[in-house]
Formats: sequence, structure tokens, C-alpha cells
Amino acid sequence: MTLILFVCIVLAASFGCSCVSTVERANRIPAACREDYVKLHPECDHGESIVNGEIVRGMCSHEVLASWGFPSVYVVTGTAPAEHWIYYLKDRDSATMLIYTLTFADDTLQVWDVDQKRFVGQGIVSIGDSKHEVPVSTVPDARRR
Repeated sequence: MTLILFVCIVLAASFGCSCVSTVERANRIPAACREDYVKLHPECDHGESIVNGEIVRGMCSHEVLASWGFPSVYVVTGTAPAEHWIYYLKDRDSATMLIYTLTFADDTLQVWDVDQKRFVGQGIVSIGDSKHEVPVSTVPDARRR
């Protein structure tokens, strides 16, 4: 009985409950920059993960920025205390996009989701005329971290 329980725990830890994620190697931050961050912050608990371009639950926002760089989208609402950072990674060869959604609470990475979108037989059209652009609002300074 204990052997079965042990095997289930090992399988869950290796497949479904991974606590480390690596951006699918379109590394946004050069390795030298990640190494420099760790050298400048020797007190950092997640130095090895940052050098490897990984994120780990419990990282602060500065550590995630050092590892992955700025997100594609930053979402904060007035009703929820959490922040959401979204990273889009495209693979033109396979027409696939990976969407990472990181959730922070109190400046600490809590959890992330990965979603994969595949675009087959579809195209994206871009209008270069600036008069068709949608205005973008900014986050007030009081809400920024």
C-alpha cells in the first residue's frame, strides 16, 4: 500500500505538479543579462532558476523580470488584488502560439497557466495606418509596483 502511494506521489510530482517552468526557449532575456542580475543580487533565493531562464512559485516580480523579461500584457483590476502578466510566444514554423499567464499576489508569483493555440489555414492582417489604432490607457502611478 505504501509503495503504491509513493509511486503516485512521484508520478504527480513529475507530471502534473511541476513547480518550475521554462519559457519555450525563445529566451527573451540573454543569458549574460540573467547572470549579471544574479551577480548583482547574491541574496536572491532563485538565482539558479533565473540563470536557467526559469520561473518558480514564490519569485518576486523583479526576479521574474530578470528571468523572462517584460510581459507582453500586464493586467491589473480595481477589484482584485492580484496582477496578471501574460507572455505570448509564437512559433511561425508550426503556426502555434503559447500563452503564459502568470498570477502575482503581494508581489509574489503564485501560479501560472500555459495555453497553446494552433492557427491552421488562418492569417493575420495588420493595418499600418495609425488613424485606425485604438487608444491605450495607462495604469495610474498609484497602482504600479
